[in-house]
Amino acid sequence: MSPFVRAVTRIESESDAEGWRVARIPVGSVRQTCVELLRFGADIEVMAPPELRAKMVEVAAAMNMIYVQ
Repeated sequence: MSPFVRAVTRIESESDAEGWRVARIPVGSVRQTCVELLRFGADIEVMAPPELRAKMVEVAAAMNMIYVQ
């Protein structure tokens, strides 16, 4: 994560009932952001923008086809 992204990332201080916290980070291209966020595995859920969420779904489904047979 670049210094700029770290500087403008905002993470809510309070967790929800399941222990999740909302983080808002600036994104560049959908593809590059997807690649960067995949390193978090199941410890992250992309809520927006819709194009990024769709890309995450697409990549996760493709990985599922490889690893779950």
